[in-house]
Amino acid sequence: MGFNDQEIVVLSGAHTLGRVRKDRSGLGVDETKYTKDGPGLKGGTSWTPDWLNFNNSYFTELKARRDADLIVMDTDACIFEDEGFRPWAEKYAADQDAFFADYAVAHKK
Repeated sequence: MGFNDQEIVVLSGAHTLGRVRKDRSGLGVDETKYTKDGPGLKGGTSWTPDWLNFNNSYFTELKARRDADLIVMDTDACIFEDEGFRPWAEKYAADQDAFFADYAVAHKK
C-alpha cells in the first residue's frame, strides 16, 4: 500500500477503538473489566479502557503497559521497539492533536 513508518504508526492508532474477540481471532479473553458491560455484544479484549472514543490512548496505554486487561499484540508492541516507528509512537503518545492531524492525512491516503 506504500505506507511509510509514520503512516503505519499513526494508522495503528485506530486500535484506540474496538476489541478483539477470542472466538473470532483466537486472541484476547472472553471479557475484561472494560468490555463486560457492552454496548452491543458484550465481551472481548480492547486495546484501551475507553474503547469507544477516538483519542491517543492507544499510544499512551501501550507505552505504559500497566494494565493486563488490555491487549498488546506483537504488532502493537513493535511501535515502541522499532527505531523507525518509536519516534512517531512517542509523538502521538505525547500529542493528541498531532495524532489527529496525521491520522486524517494517512487515512485519506
